[in-house]
Amino acid sequence: MFDNLRDITDDPAEFDEPIESIFEQDFEQAGDGRIMGMTAGQRFFISLMLLATVIVIGITCLMVTQKVWPF
Repeated sequence: MFDNLRDITDDPAEFDEPIESIFEQDFEQAGDGRIMGMTAGQRFFISLMLLATVIVIGITCLMVTQKVWPF
């Protein structure tokens, strides 16, 4: 199993790339401020809907477990 281990490690084919190419980064141009294709107003509305959903589910769970009563 380990007979050819030294031959494998002496192979210079793995190191053909210069080290500088590893650190090159391709930066994309700044977009128009959209995340997932939504504008800021649309993202705000989605976050409000998510907040309302969490509040409703939380209150429902409290009433089901009889930790709080609405009256």
